Amino acid sequence: MIKDTWSEVGRLESLFVEILDDPIKKEVLLYPICYCQLVRKEGVFEIELKKLLRCANKTFRSVKGSWQDILLELNLFQVKSQEGKVLLGKELLTLSSEEGYTVSLKAEYREDFQSVCSKLIKYWGILSKVSAYSRKNLASEYVHILSMVFNEGLFREAVYYSEILDQRFPAEAKFWKLVRELGEFYAAYLQSEDLDIKRLAAASEIAKELGGVYYSVDMERLLRDIGRLKKTLMKGEPPFPVKIELLSNGGKRGGFITRIIDFFRRRLNFLKKGGGKQRWTLMNSETGYSYFTGAYWKRQRHLQINT
Repeated sequence: MIKDTWSEVGRLESLFVEILDDPIKKEVLLYPICYCQLVRKEGVFEIELKKLLRCANKTFRSVKGSWQDILLELNLFQVKSQEGKVLLGKELLTLSSEEGYTVSLKAEYREDFQSVCSKLIKYWGILSKVSAYSRKNLASEYVHILSMVFNEGLFREAVYYSEILDQRFPAEAKFWKLVRELGEFYAAYLQSEDLDIKRLAAASEIAKELGGVYYSVDMERLLRDIGRLKKTLMKGEPPFPVKIELLSNGGKRGGFITRIIDFFRRRLNFLKKGGGKQRWTLMNSETGYSYFTGAYWKRQRHLQINT
């Protein structure tokens, strides 16, 4: 079982969550995405730095800054000189030219290269949707966003983000905890095949409490699917991926009733905290990184719930 997701989350996951708050910065992901494309094309992990920069800069429009600054901020790459010297961290700022250097992902990401690249594509898809929103900082928006993250199988990220949202929108704490329980269940299973049924039981209880439709989430469907999942596990079969079904446009704007509910929940939260809310600052984590491969879900497709 994952004991502490905050300490387990790696730089790649924390980077994604940071950009969720400012999706216009998603273009920095073009660097690792281009790297994945070039590695697949050339069949080697060490790519000419100038090729990477040329690829990434083709569609780079919104984020300003030197490529040295961007590589430093990403903290995913290492650069090697012709003499074999490896440059990391602030050493990247000493580079004055792209000629004569190669670049590669750090060793911990090369070990699970295909999964990292698959994850980056999922990140890009979610961030592209989120960047199209007219953001009003409503809880309903984040219910939708967190649901998208979970439904993409980004369980560790969903748990990490739910902790942050718990601080921003405590009135919705039950929903954040619901996603956290489900995310921890799947993350633990995909990491070590640990089946923590207690987390499913906790998620079921929360779904019952929230009941019906919570914002745009079909809680009755979710409760039913969790029940089917528990029965599947009791038969000794592997788990299938439960989805959080959204019945409306949810996070984009929300209907009239949703906006009224949002207003009163936020007002209540404002009063409970003595007239103000503290906004969280995302902290980078450089600790251990692990992620599941897409192969598992491909093997389990026939077990997915029929919609």
